[in-house]
Amino acid sequence: MNMLNNMQDLSPEAVKKTMSYRYVALLAIALAYFFVYFHRVSPSVMATDLTAAFGIGASALGLFGSMYFWAYAAGQLPAGILADRIGARLTMAIFVAVAGLGALVFAYAGSFNTALAGRFLVGFGVGFVYVPAMRFLADWFKSNEFATYSGALLAIGNIGALAAAAPLVALISAIGWRSSMSMVGFVSIGIAVLAYILIRNKPTEIGGATPAQMEGREETKASSSFSIGQAIAMSTKSWNVWTIIIIFFVWYGTIMAFQGLWASPWLINAYGMSKAQAASVISLIPLGMVFGCPLSGIFADKVIKSRFKVIVIGFIVSIALWIPLVFMVNSMSPGFIKVLMFLYGFFNGWFVVLYANLKENVEPAIQGTATGFLNTFVFVGGAVFQNITSAIIAKAPVVNKVIAASGFKSAFMFCLIAMAVALVVFMTQKRKKA
Repeated sequence: MNMLNNMQDLSPEAVKKTMSYRYVALLAIALAYFFVYFHRVSPSVMATDLTAAFGIGASALGLFGSMYFWAYAAGQLPAGILADRIGARLTMAIFVAVAGLGALVFAYAGSFNTALAGRFLVGFGVGFVYVPAMRFLADWFKSNEFATYSGALLAIGNIGALAAAAPLVALISAIGWRSSMSMVGFVSIGIAVLAYILIRNKPTEIGGATPAQMEGREETKASSSFSIGQAIAMSTKSWNVWTIIIIFFVWYGTIMAFQGLWASPWLINAYGMSKAQAASVISLIPLGMVFGCPLSGIFADKVIKSRFKVIVIGFIVSIALWIPLVFMVNSMSPGFIKVLMFLYGFFNGWFVVLYANLKENVEPAIQGTATGFLNTFVFVGGAVFQNITSAIIAKAPVVNKVIAASGFKSAFMFCLIAMAVALVVFMTQKRKKA
């Protein structure tokens, strides 16, 4: 009966309103998500500047980088709850502004502790972007569009990561890292205002048609139908959800240990590259993700039509790409390194399909809470792997301020082993019969 009512309530005008306005709101979300990734990986190219400014070593640098992830992880469950309860609009507007304030605190920090506080605020603020964005996609886009557009959003985020490589190095060279971060802070606050102006939580707020109406299915239950405790319990009731949590914890943790912190120091120390040269090479990682993220979503939705298979393919190739990082840590040719970095970004970007895999395994009404619960583990993974690899590298010999390649090899080996274990766990996921 509900499906029949949905079809009767559907009008071409309502469909047109949804199909057009959703891209207007998505523009504001995309701009916010651009800076989520920008902040996430910027410490890699700022490592030498931060070391000089605050007199810190490898362990402290790892703490600085991981502070973003601890704060981001702390915000994930609240972000999911707020996304389900008050919607994406207000959630994102408030916390993108918080991230902007954090960037300003960092920019003007007179001590390392103040810089840590600024980094924490940045991580906490941007931690309230992706989960509400997934809630927005669930409320505005059809089921067979979800993986495609979540992949597209990740591609935009990686353009932000691309900007945090060579372009950020050029900006820092021109105006300094403090002025650069100050600029980012003010721009972020402007995006927060734009998000409040443009985003709408539901198509009905503009007289548009819902995805359920367009697909001829029942509307999902309101999130208020479930308590927060029930939503969390529902998110973790099956082993399938835990297989997603475990593989994502490791997959994203290894990416952020490498791309987000140690890729640039590895190239500078093991290959004698300048900071600008290393940044140029590292920029191939987010460039690969710009292509890999949306294409993986298309493969999952339209080509292979299996989220599980796409995840397994992407993860296996990603594991294979760690092998030369471990066993050829300081003996690769420049051309090989560039190809490796692009492929690393391309196939590691396939992690985005895990969100669609989660969507298959939880109630639609708790999509925001479930995503927030998952992301808590994902970004704890980012912090844990940055801290562990930093501790490993900190033990490596240092001669004339050059870190021995053996330190990077040991850290990368840890990542490789962790990924192999995670694959074994994920393969136990029970797949639904078509």
